[in-house]
Amino acid sequence: MLLHLFAQVYPGESMKKTPLITIIGVPNTGKSTFFNRIIGARKALVHADPGMTRDIFKKAFDLSGKKFYIQDSGGFFQDKDIISEEINKRIFREARRSDLIIFLFDGKRELLGYEKDLYLEVTRINPDIIPVINKVDNPNKFILPPSYYSLKRDLIYVSAEHDIGIDEVFEQIEKKFEQYAGREEEEVQPPARISIVGKPNVGKSSIINSILKDDFVIVSPIPGTTRDSVDLEIKWQKKTVVLVDNAGIRKLQKVKEGTEGAAVLRAEKDVKFADIIILVLDLSKKIDQNDLFIAHQVFKAAKPVIIAGNKWDLLTGEIDSPALMEKINRKFNFLHFAPILFVSAKTGKNIFRIIDLAIDIQEKLTIKVRTPALNQLIRQILQEKVLHTQDERIFNPKYIVIESYKPFFINFFTHSGNKLKSAHEKYLKKRIGEELKLQGIPVFFKISSSTKHKTQ
Repeated sequence: MLLHLFAQVYPGESMKKTPLITIIGVPNTGKSTFFNRIIGARKALVHADPGMTRDIFKKAFDLSGKKFYIQDSGGFFQDKDIISEEINKRIFREARRSDLIIFLFDGKRELLGYEKDLYLEVTRINPDIIPVINKVDNPNKFILPPSYYSLKRDLIYVSAEHDIGIDEVFEQIEKKFEQYAGREEEEVQPPARISIVGKPNVGKSSIINSILKDDFVIVSPIPGTTRDSVDLEIKWQKKTVVLVDNAGIRKLQKVKEGTEGAAVLRAEKDVKFADIIILVLDLSKKIDQNDLFIAHQVFKAAKPVIIAGNKWDLLTGEIDSPALMEKINRKFNFLHFAPILFVSAKTGKNIFRIIDLAIDIQEKLTIKVRTPALNQLIRQILQEKVLHTQDERIFNPKYIVIESYKPFFINFFTHSGNKLKSAHEKYLKKRIGEELKLQGIPVFFKISSSTKHKTQ
C-alpha cells in the first residue's frame, strides 16, 4: 500500500567454529551442577533423581576473552532400555567430535567398575580428557577413595555446588587451548531462539531431528522423554538460529513424576525467553484442552508464533486441507496472526519451511517502521472501514507511534483514551499485520489519552 514504509535492516553475521568441551560421567555425579557453574547460569535442571539429563545440549561461555562451547551429556547407564541405549550412543559420538572431555567422578564414593570401563573407553576415543573429582566440599579434610588411584592420572578436586576448584578447571582449559586466538567474528545480532513447544508426544523432538538430519535429541514413544530444554545451534541459508526442544507442557495437576513436573515448569519458563515459538499439534488426534492450555500460555508470552500441525502423513488422502485449516483457525482464533503449516517429521514434509518462516519473522523484527508512514497506513485502513470504541465513538486517533518491536506494540493517542470494540480491534490488528507483512507476529495496542499526554 505504501512505499518507503520500512527503515534500515540490521542483518547478523556468522561466527567462526569455537572449541567444544563435553562433560561425561555416570548418573548423579553432578554434571548438570558443574555445567551450570561453568556457564554461570542455571540452565540445566538439577534434580536428586539419577538420569535427569537425558539429552546433549550446548552453551557458550567466555574465558579470558575467548569463546568456548561446553555441553552437558546424559549419564551413562548400564541397563539396556531404549532411552539408555540412545543416551550411551550419543555420549560416545560427542566424545569423538569434542576438542576436550571433562570426565566427572563422585568423590563421595568409590570408583564403580563400569564407571572405570567408561572412562577408559572414552580415553581411547579421545585422549584429550581432564578427570575431575566432584563433591569435594572440604578439600582440607578430603581423602580420595583408594579405587581412584587405578586411573593413574592427576585428578582435579572440585565442588561444583560450592564453587570450589573451578578456577583450576579453567586453568586446565586455558592450557589446553593456548594456541586458540579467540573470536575472529562476532554476531551483530544474537541468533533467533526458536522454542518448540507442545504437549507430550506430539513429535517435537522428531521435528528437530528431521531438521538436523541427526539424532541430537532423543526420540522414543514414551511421553516425557525430553526432561530439559535442549539448545541446538544450527546454520540454515547462512543464518544462525538456536532450536530449543522443550519438555512436553501439560497442566501440573496431571503431572505425577517430580522430575517431569520440574521440566514442565522449565518449558513454560523457556517460552518467555524465546524469540519465536513453534506450537506443535498432533494432526492424527483431536485438539484437546491441553493443546488449548499451551496455546494460551504461548499467547500470554507475547511472542511470534508458528503453528506446526505434525503427523500429516498419518491422515488419509481424502482429508480436506482447507477444512482442517479452518478448524485449527477456529480453535485457536486468539492466535489468528500465526501461520499454520502441515508438516511430517517422518517424511520431511514442510519441515524446513518452519525454519524459513522463523528466519523471515526474525528479520522482519529488525526492520524499523517509519512513524509518518505508519500513521498514513492506519488512516487509510480507517477510511476503508469505520471502527468504534467501546463507548460507541468513532475511532479517530490523533497520532500513532510504535513503542516497541519485541513485542510489536503500537500506541494510539486519542481524545478520549477509550479502547476499541473487541471485534474492531481484531480487524485493525489483522489489517496492520497484512499491510506490514507481519506474518506470525502478534500486534498489541495501547490506547492513550492525547489530552493527558500533552499535560504531562
